[in-house]
Amino acid sequence: MYIDTHAHFDICIEEGVATEQTLIDELAASDIGRAVQISIDEDGFAWSRDFARRRRDRGVLFTAGIHPSSQSDDAKLGRLSAFLDDSLAGDGADLLLGVGETGLDFYRMRQPRDAQERSFEFQLGAAKRRGLPVIVHIRDAMDEGIAIMTRFAPLTGIMHCFSGDSAAARRVIDLGLLVSFAGNLTYPKATQLHDAARYVPLDRLLLETDAPFLTPVPYRGKPNRPAFVTHTYAFFATMRKEPLANVIDTIEQNFDTLIAGRRG
Repeated sequence: MYIDTHAHFDICIEEGVATEQTLIDELAASDIGRAVQISIDEDGFAWSRDFARRRRDRGVLFTAGIHPSSQSDDAKLGRLSAFLDDSLAGDGADLLLGVGETGLDFYRMRQPRDAQERSFEFQLGAAKRRGLPVIVHIRDAMDEGIAIMTRFAPLTGIMHCFSGDSAAARRVIDLGLLVSFAGNLTYPKATQLHDAARYVPLDRLLLETDAPFLTPVPYRGKPNRPAFVTHTYAFFATMRKEPLANVIDTIEQNFDTLIAGRRG
């Protein structure tokens, strides 16, 4: 079965992409066995956990984290820490995939650099102490992000929506992270991403939608949705000259290994 390892169901619903039920029904119709609801700020923690609990039968997992573009301070980070502990101690502890998404975003710069770095460091430490994977967002800050992550290595987790070249992919893999590509991999002009995707070993690979963002071809220009991850799988398999079934099975194995490694 396919897996969408990174989606924002809450944003899809808020922006009117589709109803919750429609998004869930589309998973089944597209043979998507699991999907991960990613938190980006404190307001989404409880919803994400409740969503995973009520959609457990559809293979939904969740994360809790503060995006680098979201406001963060010591109080919010403290509440994130408490939420992680509460989630691990309560019903559905097995549904918590990890901490994130967190990282650095020097493209948008919606938060000051020092605040982003402090939040990223806190969340890396929170994940490490609990034996949880970390879901990392890096945009226009690869060297700075890797420098911070090196201090916490080895890491377990995912570099989501990878945006670097093959040399950066090697550095990310050396830290212990899986490399995940989103729908922008399918864009004809994304040649740097194509080179990186040809480089990444299959056993270090994941694919995602980042819905409602980065819609893959042939739906580019429309809001993305988790069911569209199948198009990114097909593109990757063709680009790598790999049987699609092998890509599906390998990503499932990689994801299972990530989950099995949680110590939470």
